[in-house]
Amino acid sequence: MESVVNKKMFKYKCFAFLFAVSLITAPTISYAGDTVKKIKLAELNTLIESNKGKVVILDLWATWCPPCRKEIPGFINLYKKYKDKGLEIIGVAFDEKGQEVVPPFMKTMGINYPVYLGGGDIAQKYDLQAYPTTIVYGKDGKVASKHVGYASEKEFDDELSKLLNK
Repeated sequence: MESVVNKKMFKYKCFAFLFAVSLITAPTISYAGDTVKKIKLAELNTLIESNKGKVVILDLWATWCPPCRKEIPGFINLYKKYKDKGLEIIGVAFDEKGQEVVPPFMKTMGINYPVYLGGGDIAQKYDLQAYPTTIVYGKDGKVASKHVGYASEKEFDDELSKLLNK
C-alpha cells in the first residue's frame, strides 16, 4: 500500500516539476512568435513563485495603451541590463483580439521578455483599474511596489538597482 502511495506522490511531483519547467522554458524559445499563450491566475502565480530569488516585474498592459507603449522600450533596456543579474520581466497583455494584435506588436517593439495574454481572474487579483499597472516583486517573492500608470525607465532602474542588491 505504501509503495502505491509513494509512486503516486512521485508521479505528482514529476508532473508539477515538468509543468513548472514548461512555464519557464516555453516562453524563452521565442518571445515574438506568431502566437501568445493565454495565462490564468494559477499559472501566473506558479510562474512568479518559480522566480523567487529574482526580482520580478509584472507588467499588465495593452497594445492600444499609449503609456504602455511608452514604457515598453524601458523594460526592454532594463531586461538587457539586468536579466543576468537576477531580473525577470513578465508581460501580461489585456487585448480583446490578443492573438491577432500582440505577436506583431511584440515583433515591432522588439520585446525581449515573455508576454502572455491575461484574463479577468488576473485583472481582478491585481485590482486592475488602469494601464499600465506594474507590480515589482522582491527576491523574497513579496510585492515591493505597485505602479499605476506610466513610470519612467529611470524610476524602475533606481528601484531595481536597490532590490537586486538586497
